[in-house]
Amino acid sequence: MAMKHLLSRHWLGACLVLGAAQAHATLVDFQGFANGSRTVNFALSAPNITTSGYTQAGGFNTLVDNSRLVTSYCVDLYEFLSFSDPAYTNYNLVDGSLHAFKNTRADADIGKLFSAGHLVNSATAQAAFQIAVWELAYETAATYDVSSGAARFFGGSAADPGGALSLAGEWLSQLSSITNTADVQVLESITRGNILGHQDQVFVNRVPEPSSVALTLAALMGLGIVTRRRQR
Repeated sequence: MAMKHLLSRHWLGACLVLGAAQAHATLVDFQGFANGSRTVNFALSAPNITTSGYTQAGGFNTLVDNSRLVTSYCVDLYEFLSFSDPAYTNYNLVDGSLHAFKNTRADADIGKLFSAGHLVNSATAQAAFQIAVWELAYETAATYDVSSGAARFFGGSAADPGGALSLAGEWLSQLSSITNTADVQVLESITRGNILGHQDQVFVNRVPEPSSVALTLAALMGLGIVTRRRQR
């Protein structure tokens, strides 16, 4: 199933890669939506390059270098990719701080969104997370609002009552109270701005859930007690 967006041949100038020395070529295989998707309209305006379109919003099951399966989210509404294609070889993996987001706060705020602990296990929640990532990547106003500003999202099945758009707005309104920021990684298409370019993607290296950490500590403590008893 192909996921396509409006292609802009002028995006090259807006997406210069910073810190290229820290990037490395990465094999990327997009295997489909992680939990389904929802449809939504989008419209970008100045200071973004003006464009609009209709797309599907959702996170992707993404295999990185044949070793890590992550859920990645698109940060590029100007290009496209296809799930049916072979693994892509034209990607670099860089830290989020080195990516040229239009919104200068995007790296930190996307990190906050990832670290908030939202339960993203359905098509609606996955679409909401994706829409929130797009809003953070392109909105340059002081506040985030999916329905207004330089990045607008509306219509489609995401606009259903209690659906992805309202959930994305709720999560964005909570960002100011989040203090933790996850380490954002960006898969950047090496050849962007032309027919060979593909959507840039973000993901994070997940940290263990607090419950998992507690279980691990308890196991280590138990092992220590057993070891001491044996030594005695």
